[in-house]
Amino acid sequence: MTDPLRNSQRSMVEIKRIPGKSFSSNVYIVQAQKNFILDAGAGPVKLICEYVDSESIDIDRIILTHRHYDHVGGAEKLSELLDVPIYAHELAAKALCEGNDETIISSSFGKEISGLDVKTFDEETYAGFLQIYTPGHTNCSICLYHGGEKILLSGDTVFSGGGVGRSDLPTGNFKELKDSVEKLTKYDVHSLYPGHGPSVQKEGNQHIRLSLKNISYL
Repeated sequence: MTDPLRNSQRSMVEIKRIPGKSFSSNVYIVQAQKNFILDAGAGPVKLICEYVDSESIDIDRIILTHRHYDHVGGAEKLSELLDVPIYAHELAAKALCEGNDETIISSSFGKEISGLDVKTFDEETYAGFLQIYTPGHTNCSICLYHGGEKILLSGDTVFSGGGVGRSDLPTGNFKELKDSVEKLTKYDVHSLYPGHGPSVQKEGNQHIRLSLKNISYL
């Protein structure tokens, strides 16, 4: 599904969601001030490249929301085929460069991953999206927020329907996750695009507030 959205400068933002299958995460192809792919999933590399080629999209980079294998498993091949760099939070980049399986948890999915060439962010805002540090699911988790369009790309921090990411995996922290969800309630979110499950195109704030309510009961 492609969702056309206009920002305050009346330029176009388009987001194509490639739904995750099995354990693989959703993958988002974002066309904004610059075009990028958010997360690489753990397999749909051919499908992603076919869509990019069919739409003649010039991808600038791949951005990873955190280090888990279900989000990064396809990153190396995708980076190679599209000839673009991979970016992530500095803690994720370090673990991925080292091939730290304990925190990437690739063996939990019956997979292996070698060290990836991952760059760290050199700017707080990229292509109109603000990078928000949201530790808890992992210590390297980020979300991306577009204020003009009220879009939140939330990774595994919050999901539509009031869900939240797990905090019981390596580098996870329940208190930090709760604090991160509370932080996200401060942003005006219309459209919510999570790392797993369906996206929502209106009243994203309500889903985030429900996530905070649900995690507060745990």
